[in-house]
Amino acid sequence: MIIKKYSLSNFFVFLTFIILLITGFLTYKDYGIGIDDKFHRLNGFYWLNYLLSFTSFEDLKKIVEIKLLSFSDFTLPSIEYYNSYSIIFDVPAALLEVIFNKNTPQDFYEFKHLLNFLFFYLGCFFFYLILNERFNKFISLIGTLLFILSPRIYGESFYNMKDIIYLTFMCAAYYFCYKSFLSMNFRNIFFLASFSAVCIQLRIFGLLIPFSFISFYLLSLLARTKDIKDVNKIIFFTILTILLTYILWPYLWENPLSSFLKIFKNIIPNVYILFNGSYIDNEYLPYSYLPLWIFITTPILHLFLFFFGAYFLLRRFFKRLISIKEKSITYDLWRGKKEKFDIFLLLNFMLLFGLVILLNLKLINAWKHLYFLNFFLVYIGVFYINIIYIKYFKLKNFKYLIAFFSLILIFISYRMIYYHPYQGLYFNFLISDKFKNKFDRDFTALSARNFFDKILLIEEDTKLIKIANASWTPLQRTLEIYKKDEREKVKLVNQNYEDANYIYTNHISEVDKTVNDKYNIPKSFSKFYDFTVDGVVIYSVYRR
Repeated sequence: MIIKKYSLSNFFVFLTFIILLITGFLTYKDYGIGIDDKFHRLNGFYWLNYLLSFTSFEDLKKIVEIKLLSFSDFTLPSIEYYNSYSIIFDVPAALLEVIFNKNTPQDFYEFKHLLNFLFFYLGCFFFYLILNERFNKFISLIGTLLFILSPRIYGESFYNMKDIIYLTFMCAAYYFCYKSFLSMNFRNIFFLASFSAVCIQLRIFGLLIPFSFISFYLLSLLARTKDIKDVNKIIFFTILTILLTYILWPYLWENPLSSFLKIFKNIIPNVYILFNGSYIDNEYLPYSYLPLWIFITTPILHLFLFFFGAYFLLRRFFKRLISIKEKSITYDLWRGKKEKFDIFLLLNFMLLFGLVILLNLKLINAWKHLYFLNFFLVYIGVFYINIIYIKYFKLKNFKYLIAFFSLILIFISYRMIYYHPYQGLYFNFLISDKFKNKFDRDFTALSARNFFDKILLIEEDTKLIKIANASWTPLQRTLEIYKKDEREKVKLVNQNYEDANYIYTNHISEVDKTVNDKYNIPKSFSKFYDFTVDGVVIYSVYRR
C-alpha cells in the first residue's frame, strides 16, 4: 500500500513538470517584447565579445562584432555605465543566438523568452527538491504547485531576464544549503559556494546566502561545540565563494575591489511612480510600498498560508529562545536540522524584508526586483500546510482538505489563464477594479505588441500611420519585431501629439502627471478604446 502511494505521488510530480514544460513551449511566443529585452541582448554580446578577445575563435568574433554594431536605439542605456549586470544568462543566450542562427528580432527575442522560461522550470525543480527533502511527497507536490501558480512570477518567467534567473539560482543555492545542514561535506559545500557566487553577481542580495550560512554555523557552535570539526569546510566555502564570484564575473577582473564596491550604488533611475493613486518619487517610497504591493498581487491562498506559517514558526522560535538550557544535547534554538532550516529561511526573509523597508531602497515596477521573496512566502506557507497535514492526516475529513486545496489551485489556474499573457500584471480578487488602477501596471510595455497588432489590422489599407506615445516606455523596441513592410507603415512621433493619428499610453510616467503636462492628451483626440484585463486598464488608445 505504501509503495503504491509512493508511486502515485511520483506520477503526479512527473505529470506536473511535464504539463508545465508543455505549457511553456506552447505559449512562450505569446508574450510581448519588454523594454529590458534589448538591453539584456546588448549586455550578452558586449560581454561575449570581451570574453572572445581572450580566444582565437576569429569567425565567431566577427559575427559577434557585427551583432554589436547592429545595436542602435537612442533610448538604450549605456552599456559602459550599466556594465555590472550579470552575464550568467545573457552571455549563453547571445552565444546560442549565434549557434542557432537567430537573425530577426522576433526570432531572437522569442528564443530568449523560451530560455528564460527553461531557467524558471529548473528553479521549480530545485524548489521541489527542497520541499521533498523537508516534507513528504504530497506536501512537496502541493508546495511546488503553489510556487508555479504564483501569477506574477509565472508571467515574468518568460521575459524577466534578471529577477527570475536570480530566483532560479537562489532556489539551487538554498537546496545545497539545506543539504549542507544535513551533511556538511565538501561536495555540498562546493555546490553551495558555486550557486552563491552566481547569486551574488545576479543580485547583491545574494550576499545574504553565504553570510547567513556562516552565521548559522557559528550559532550552532554555542550548543554543539563538536561542530568545530567543520571549520575547515567553512573556510573552504568562504574562499571558494569569493574566488568563484571573481572568476564568473568578468566585470571584476580588472579592478576587483573598487568594481565590487560600485555595485552598491543604486543604478535604478530616479522617477515618479504611481502608487495608491499618487505620484511619488521612488527615492522616497513609503514604508507601505513593499507590503502593499505583495498583498495586492499575491493570491489569497498564498497570503493566508504564509501568515499562519510565519506565526507558527515565530512562536516556535521564541519558545526555543526563552527555554535555552545551559547544557543540551540538542540545538537549543531548533530541534534537529529540519527545524534549523525552517528558522534559517524565516530569518533570511525577515532580514531581507526589513532591510528593504528600513534602508528605503529605490524600487520601480511594483516589487519586480524582489520577486525572489516569493520563494520564502511559498516555503513558509508550505510549512503551515504540513502542520495541517499532520493534524488532519488520520481523520476521515482529510479528503475534504485535499478537495479544498484542489479547488483553490484550479481557481488560481483559471485566473492565470484569464490574464494570459499578462499574468505579470495580476492583482488578487480582494481589491476593486478602481483600486487596481491606482498603481503602475504595464511598466515594461508588454502591451505594445497587442497595440501594434490591432492598429495594423484596423489601418490595413493605410499607407502611413502616425503614432504618438504618451508614456515613458519606448515603443520603437517592440516595433522592431515586425516585418519590414509593417514597420514602414508606422511612424513614431513620440510626444509630437499634433502630428499623430493615434496616441498610445500604458499609463507609465517618469514625471508627476498632476503637475507636469508632458503626457497630457490633447483635446483634439478622443479615447478610441481601453484594453483591459480583469478590470485593469493595460493600455489606452486615443484617435484624432
